[in-house]
Amino acid sequence: MSGVFSFPEAKQWAYTGTTLLAVGGDERIQEAIAASNRAVELYQVGPEGDRSSGDLQAAHLDLATAYLASGEIEGAGAKLSEVFAAETFTASITIRLRNLATLLGSEPYRGAQSADVLRAHIHEVTGRPAVAGNPTEPR
Repeated sequence: MSGVFSFPEAKQWAYTGTTLLAVGGDERIQEAIAASNRAVELYQVGPEGDRSSGDLQAAHLDLATAYLASGEIEGAGAKLSEVFAAETFTASITIRLRNLATLLGSEPYRGAQSADVLRAHIHEVTGRPAVAGNPTEPR
């Protein structure tokens, strides 16, 4: 088999989380959290050759986005701290972080101190140079 079905299981779960977020809705958000958490678990314990720092960052970003969609700004911040710990980001992770900053600046988050702090931190870390993107990483 080829395509996404030949990806390591962790990457499949990462893609599942991203897709469920795109579909949206309260039930799908909860499923996205479960899928993204599974991706993180598998990336952390999986074989070295199956690990992808960009995909792991994407799974943490999906978790942050899902928590934000659930109204849990602090939960989003906790997951973003995992992403912020990286020294560099791929171009797609930088784009996703900037999109999240835009979301944090919109209603219902606009003006919330915790959202403003996260947004400022995103602007700070996305000022770092990005590495070239990987065509197979989630966007």
